[in-house]
Amino acid sequence: MTDQLKPVLEVKNVSKFFGGVEALKQGSLKLFPGEVLAIVGANGAGKSTLIKIIAGVLNPDQGFVKIRGKNIGQDDHNVSFIRQQGVEVVYQDLAIVPNMSAPYNLFLGRIPRKFGIFVDEKKMLEKTKEVLSELNIETVQNLIRPISEMSGGQQQSIAIGRAIAWGKDIVILDEPTAALGPNETLEVERIIREIRKRGTAIILISHNLDQVFRVSDRLVVVHKGVTSREFLRSEVTLEELVKSITTG
Repeated sequence: MTDQLKPVLEVKNVSKFFGGVEALKQGSLKLFPGEVLAIVGANGAGKSTLIKIIAGVLNPDQGFVKIRGKNIGQDDHNVSFIRQQGVEVVYQDLAIVPNMSAPYNLFLGRIPRKFGIFVDEKKMLEKTKEVLSELNIETVQNLIRPISEMSGGQQQSIAIGRAIAWGKDIVILDEPTAALGPNETLEVERIIREIRKRGTAIILISHNLDQVFRVSDRLVVVHKGVTSREFLRSEVTLEELVKSITTG
């Protein structure tokens, strides 16, 4: 697949310093349309720094990020601009507002208005139903109640749906099932596969290596700030992956 496609995202020799500490050392990866790329590594290995650079939260001190072949310059390297390029992130805390409904959470920061004053709740509700339908999400029935009354899996579905609604090319999922039970985890993994079918590229950060093997196409190992190894899922065993995570 990757030999026939151009990468939708390319990170090349990216480094990041915090004071005298080099948190990321010439990190590199490529992401292709319609694939799930898992980024794995021990705590403190540099995964979060790498993802924050891709998302525009952090500026790289060295190296570059390209989206669809376009180099993202220092002046444009921010969350707003990266989002405009079709990149959305679902962080582990989901970034939801508990006392607001699913449509309001889906449109967080993008509330549509009619006549320039009134919230267009009908448009929000229709769009939310459309997004959930596209992902074959049937577990969320009552969209009007506060999202805090939904299960963890339903909340995760809304957060992922928000990313899909606005991120057309790349969705980054940070530990999407860390706080979920087995059934909810399987549902989120089904949604990941559904997203993949749409041609959206997915970066998955997960400590659940069984999950990584279930849903990913390729794996990049981050070890002590270095993107040390890359594997096709079909060409690596769990034992080999664990060894790479622990020893580089």
